[in-house]
Amino acid sequence: MPFNRKRQGSGHGRKQFKRKKYNLLTLRQNKDLKEFGELHPVDDNPAAVKKYTKVQDTSRENQDTAISSSDEDSEEEVPVLKQLMLEIGVEEKPPESEEESDSDDGEEQEEDIGTEVDNEEEEEEDDSDAESDHEGEDLAEDGEADSGDTDNNDEDQNSSFNLSEKDEEDSDADRNNLKHSDCEDEKHTDEIGPKEIDEAEDESDEEQEEDDLCLKESDPFTKHFEEEHDIERITEGNSVKWKKSAVKVPGLGASTLMYQDADLLADVNADSDLKKLHVKQKLIDQIGVANAQHCNVNSGALRPQQHKLFQVLNSYQDLLFPKQTFHNTEEIRLVYCLHALNHVLKARSRVMSHNAKMKAKKKAADEDVEYRDQGLTRPKVLILLPYRDRALKVVKMFITLLSSSKVKVSSLKRFESEFSELEKSGLAEKSYKPDDFKKTFEGNTDDNFRVGMSLSKNTLHLYSPFYESDVILASPLGLRAIIGLEGDKSRDFDFLSSIEVLLVDQTDIFLMQNWDHFAHVLKHLHLQPREFHGVDFSRVRMWAINGWSKFYRQTVIFSSVILPEILTVFNKSCHNFAGKVKVHRDTEKGTIQSSLYDSPQFFHRVACDSLDGLSQRQAKFEYLKKKVIPYHTSSGMKQTLIYCSYFSFVMLRNFFREAEIDFLFINEYDSEKHMRNARIHFRKRHPHFMLYTERLHFHYRFRLRGIHHIVWFDLPQYPAFYPELINLMDTSHQACTSTVLFTRFEGQKLMEVVGSKQAAHMMNSEKNVNMITVS
Repeated sequence: MPFNRKRQGSGHGRKQFKRKKYNLLTLRQNKDLKEFGELHPVDDNPAAVKKYTKVQDTSRENQDTAISSSDEDSEEEVPVLKQLMLEIGVEEKPPESEEESDSDDGEEQEEDIGTEVDNEEEEEEDDSDAESDHEGEDLAEDGEADSGDTDNNDEDQNSSFNLSEKDEEDSDADRNNLKHSDCEDEKHTDEIGPKEIDEAEDESDEEQEEDDLCLKESDPFTKHFEEEHDIERITEGNSVKWKKSAVKVPGLGASTLMYQDADLLADVNADSDLKKLHVKQKLIDQIGVANAQHCNVNSGALRPQQHKLFQVLNSYQDLLFPKQTFHNTEEIRLVYCLHALNHVLKARSRVMSHNAKMKAKKKAADEDVEYRDQGLTRPKVLILLPYRDRALKVVKMFITLLSSSKVKVSSLKRFESEFSELEKSGLAEKSYKPDDFKKTFEGNTDDNFRVGMSLSKNTLHLYSPFYESDVILASPLGLRAIIGLEGDKSRDFDFLSSIEVLLVDQTDIFLMQNWDHFAHVLKHLHLQPREFHGVDFSRVRMWAINGWSKFYRQTVIFSSVILPEILTVFNKSCHNFAGKVKVHRDTEKGTIQSSLYDSPQFFHRVACDSLDGLSQRQAKFEYLKKKVIPYHTSSGMKQTLIYCSYFSFVMLRNFFREAEIDFLFINEYDSEKHMRNARIHFRKRHPHFMLYTERLHFHYRFRLRGIHHIVWFDLPQYPAFYPELINLMDTSHQACTSTVLFTRFEGQKLMEVVGSKQAAHMMNSEKNVNMITVS
C-alpha cells in the first residue's frame, strides 16, 4: 500500500524501507524476529526468501509435516535449515532412515522457526473437536460483571459458608478463558458445555467410583433420559387418555397416580440409603449439615417425610404436593435443591465421560459411536420462585450442599447485596400479624428477578448468561420480561427449549401476584429454538430433536392449597411419560371449626352449568342482585363487608356506582392514605357496604374493626382467611351473619372451609341454602 505523500520525507524513508523489508518475510519469520532478534541477514533476493516459505498452513493432517514442492527445492533447503538451526541453538537429530529424513526435517523446521503459536492452536482445535459444542464457553459477561466482586468473595465465602481457600489457583483458572497447559494431564476448562467441558483435574479414585455409580443402568437418570422408550403412541395428540389409580404414598398420604402406559411407568425406589438412590457422594456428605443449618433439623439426615418426598422426585415423575406450610417449607426446599444439584452433576458427569471416550477413540482411529447426552440448549433446571428472598435461600442451600467439594462462588457478594433485604418495612414484624404472614413476607419481597447459575468442578458461577447456565432461578414476572409478547423484537425464549426439571415453589403465591405471567412462561417451554446457539446436533438426544422434550420433562409443583388453576396446569401442561402423582389434602375437618362465635353462617349454592370463571362470576352476580342485596340493604344490616377477588371487585364496584348504593372500597392498588380513611369510615358506620379484595388481605392482613356482616362473593383461596375474618366480627351489640355464595365447581374450596362430609352434603342437597352454627 503506498504511503501518504504528505508523510513522506527524510524522516520517513527509513521506516518505509523497514516496512518493505518486513513485508518480504513470512509470519513465522516475523515471529522469530520478535522473539530472537535478527539472527542472520535477510537477503532481498526473492529466490532466497522463497526457500523460507515452503512451510504453509494446511489441514491438521498435514500440519506436522513439511511441504516441499519438488525434490530439487528440498535439496537446496536442507543446508539452509541446518545453518538456521545452528544459529538458533537447536541440535539436529539424525533421522532413523533415509525415507524419514524429509519428514523429520520438515518437523524440525516447524518446531524451530517459532511455531509455538501454531502448536497451541492445534491443541485447542483438537480439544474443541473432542468437546461438545452445546453447553457454551466460560462467560465473558460473567468475567466482566464479576471482576469487581470475585476478589472480595473469598472472605465472604469463608465467613458465611465456611468455604475453603485451598483451591485458589483453580478459582483463578476458572475466571480465565480456558487456558490450556502444555501437558494434557493439566488441561482445565472453566465451564461444562458443548464447546468447553472441564476435565476432572487430579480426580481421585473415590470420585471416579462415584461417577461410575451414578451413571449405572439402574440410575433413574439413565432410565428416564437415556434409555429408548416407545412413546410415539403417547405423542400422537390426545389418542391416549390418562388412567388414574388411587395409591397411598408412604410419608405423603393418599394420592392419585396418573399414567398413560403402564409399561412406561417409573418405579419408585423406596430404599432408605441415599447412596443406593444414586445420589452423589459429595451431596450425601453435606445433607446433615444443610438440614441442621437451614431447616433446624438436628438428626443429621433427612426426615422421613423429606426422604419419601425425595424418593418420588428421584424417580423423575411429575408431582403435585399441596401440603406446603410455613413449618415445612424449608425442609421441602432442601429436598428439591438436592434433587436439582444431583441432576446437574449427573448430566455433567455424563458429558465429561463421553468426551473422554470420544478423545480415546479418535486417537485409536476406532469406528464412530454416537454419544447423545445434551439438549438443544444448555439450561436443564428451571426453578420458579415468588420472591428474591426465596432465591437467596436456594443459593445458600446450593452452596452448603457443595461445600464438601470446596466449591468457590463467583459474584456472591453482588448476589447477596441484590437479594437480601435492604430496608425493613416493619410490616411483617408487627405482633398481631399471623405467623404465616411473617414467614411469607420476610426478607426481600421483590418479585422481578432472574439469575443464571453454571456449575464447574470448583466454582459455582452466579449471573451466568442463560445459554451458558445449568440452573435458572427466576420469578414468572422476571421471565415474562425476557419472553415478551408476539411481535416484540427483543424477545427471547430459546433457553427454555431443553428444560429437563421444572420446580415451582409456593405456586399459590403466583395467584396473588399475576397468574398470567406463570401461564405465559409455561406456554413457551420446549418451543422450537429460533437460533442454533452453538448446538452440536451430533450430541443432542433424539427425543429432543423429535420435539418430545415435554414428555421427558419432570414438573414438580409445591403449594399450600389445591386450586382450579393449579389443577389445570397439572392436568393440561404435565405430559411426563413416566407418570405423575397428585397428593391429596386432608379435608375431613374444615377451617370453620376455628370460628370463635356461634353466629349463623349461610351457604348459598348458585346454579351454574359452565366451568368458565367468567360464567361463574356472572351467575353469582345475578344471584347477589336478586337474593342478597335486597336483604342486606335494610337498616339493621349496616357495616356489611363483601369479600371478593379483584375480577369480581371490578364488576361489583360498577354495579354499586350505577345503583347509587352507599358503599366504599379498598383494593391492593389503593394508596395507604385511602386505605386508612376507608377503614376509619367503615368502623364509624358511615357506609353501608365495603368491597374488600382477597389480594389486599393477603398482602396486608388488616384487622378490620366494625364488621357486623360478611358476604363471601368468592370463597377464599386460603381457607385460613375464612375463620380469620369471621373472628373479627363485632358481636357485642347485635347478631352477626355470614353469607357464602358458591357453585358446584368450587367443591375443593368448599371442602377446605366446611370439611369434606359437609361439602358433599351441600353439593347434593335438595335445598340451595344451608346453615351452619359452630358451637
